Amino acid sequence: MNMPVRNAGWYRAPMYTWPRWARWLVMLLNFTLMIGGVWLMVKGNLALRVIGLLVFAGSVPLMIHINRAVMRERSRQIDHRYAREFMPAMLVYMLVMLYVWPLHRTMEPGWLKVITALSPVLPVAWAVLVSIRYVLGSDELERRQHMEALAIGVAIVSVVSMTFGFLGAAHVLTIDGALAMLLVYPALCLSYGLAHCGMLWRNRCQ
Repeated sequence: MNMPVRNAGWYRAPMYTWPRWARWLVMLLNFTLMIGGVWLMVKGNLALRVIGLLVFAGSVPLMIHINRAVMRERSRQIDHRYAREFMPAMLVYMLVMLYVWPLHRTMEPGWLKVITALSPVLPVAWAVLVSIRYVLGSDELERRQHMEALAIGVAIVSVVSMTFGFLGAAHVLTIDGALAMLLVYPALCLSYGLAHCGMLWRNRCQ
């Protein structure tokens, strides 16, 4: 089932059967596409922003399936559902951050300014709910791995945030409170993702 394809046409086979170097190369290329798409959406003109949005839209679901292939596992129905539900949330978030959220700078104080400033929260909450559905739909072992990785991620972010908090309170560093709050969720996602990958790798090496 998970036997590697050894003939010259290995690239025609499912990705999870590809040689290790090929699977990691595809992941690197796709990650580069994701970063390039975001850069085009932020720095490019209107045409380049549309191209960047399309590139980002295609690379997000592909990354989900590549992650399974790197672990030599076939994408399951739950992975396909996660890709279908997560990608629109990220697209809406990028569109809101590019074209809606910046409008608050020119608005007078009031409810419209509050709604505009909070507009990115909705797609973020959407993505969080999709992630929760994905975890709850996994088997018992995978749920335990997710919970353990989340606990490690929370511990890392808590220690790092307290470290910077103490440095800021002692006036060693000048810390923007709003920026610090905005970075909590991305930092938690990053630490959780790294912890989860490390756990999966450790379990496969045992």
